[in-house]
Amino acid sequence: MLYTFLKDSAQFFRQHLIALIIITIGLGVVFEVIFVLFRGAFADMPYAWPLLMIQWVGGVWASAAVVLYVRGSLDHQYLPPRDAIVQALPWVLPLAGLQLLTGLAVGLGLLLIVPGIYFGVKLVLATFYLIDGRQPIPDAMRKAWTGSQGFGWIIFGGYALIYGILLLFTQVLIGSLSLAEGYGPINFIVTLIFKPVGAFALIFGYRVYSEVSKTPATT
Repeated sequence: MLYTFLKDSAQFFRQHLIALIIITIGLGVVFEVIFVLFRGAFADMPYAWPLLMIQWVGGVWASAAVVLYVRGSLDHQYLPPRDAIVQALPWVLPLAGLQLLTGLAVGLGLLLIVPGIYFGVKLVLATFYLIDGRQPIPDAMRKAWTGSQGFGWIIFGGYALIYGILLLFTQVLIGSLSLAEGYGPINFIVTLIFKPVGAFALIFGYRVYSEVSKTPATT
């Protein structure tokens, strides 16, 4: 079943690649430019956390836009990338709150490693319950927790494979292009190139969510 989900996700990703690039790289350019323009003002900060927060918000916005675009496409209601971006704006704050809560749960669990991975697998579908299911944050997390039952290894395997490949390529690029030496034009370009990978992960998650939704989650 994992192979089927990945194959379906790859097919959708290939068919809608241009739109997904417009959404992810389009928003990515905006927030990366903001990062570049203002990073000098935060040069004295060790991690320039305000700028990192701005980048994170950009990623949240892109995630919401991708989910709306995928939902529209699967419902045979084509949503132009620009409309997906605009319609995703009201979801930025709720999705940011959801990600903070799930990130906190996963982060605390990672203190013992295995619980963190378990929490991540159990809560990863909450994004889709929030946006597609129009559920409040607590209900989205609860339904993701119960709905993922029976799909845990598929979720873990899919995300581990997607982000494992991404990590491998990232490490290769860091070593070959010396990206760790500072933020420059190459870093800017590489960061944007990898943006659509997040879209593919969301497509895979939505594919699992669609299958889970066929059997209503029990409380």
